[in-house]
Amino acid sequence: MLLFIWACKHNKVLKSTDLTFKYEMANKYFEDEEYYKAMPLLEELIPIYRGTEKAERLFYIYAFSEYYLKDYILAAHRFNTFVNNFPFSKFTEECQFMSAICHYKMSPKFSLDQTDTYTAIDQLGVFSRQFPESQFVDSSYVMMDELRKKLEEKSFRVSKQYYRIGRYKAAVTSLENTLIDYPDTKYREEALFIMVKSYFEWAENSIDSKKEDRYSNTKKAYFKFAAAYPESDFSKEAKKVLEETEEELTKLLAKKA
Repeated sequence: MLLFIWACKHNKVLKSTDLTFKYEMANKYFEDEEYYKAMPLLEELIPIYRGTEKAERLFYIYAFSEYYLKDYILAAHRFNTFVNNFPFSKFTEECQFMSAICHYKMSPKFSLDQTDTYTAIDQLGVFSRQFPESQFVDSSYVMMDELRKKLEEKSFRVSKQYYRIGRYKAAVTSLENTLIDYPDTKYREEALFIMVKSYFEWAENSIDSKKEDRYSNTKKAYFKFAAAYPESDFSKEAKKVLEETEEELTKLLAKKA
């Protein structure tokens, strides 16, 4: 019975021809967190009130209704629309920040496509530069740091996977890029160690004419690793790779002689 009464009341609002009443009800539904009820009214009213003083409020609650309903793709679009339509509104700063938040919410775990992660970082960066005194700036920095760590982990995991499947050249290139992009990464020690092994395996699987140069690169990678982490847990295994490398180089030089 209560459900029936509720449906009848809502249906009465939807069928009403009183636009002021519908505007008030759309706001009431929004304030009462009944976003599903607010949405059809907002979709009807926005085209009607476009260009009037009520349009700003309608666009604002429309974007937030999508957000609270967790439709982040549409919400991001609505917030961007608000910023473009009302660049001087008191809500513009908040809506620009919320657009970035939507992409932050859609950023998946590191193993998946990171398009939304990059978009969120870009938008948060633009926001923090455009509104340096905003109350949301500190949150922007925290979120950007979190998202960059996700990209850092993805970069390292991809590099490691290249090594595991035997794509040693790709592993070396990917590891080098990881260390360039994230010089202070927590994976630096392991990345340098895997690079030693990748160079060695790359040399092992090369034609004879390429081996000497690639074994030499293995030694260089080893000394770079050893200098940076002399007490590493990987030191013993890395030293073994160095010894095998020197043995292979000795064999190659003996062949030349």
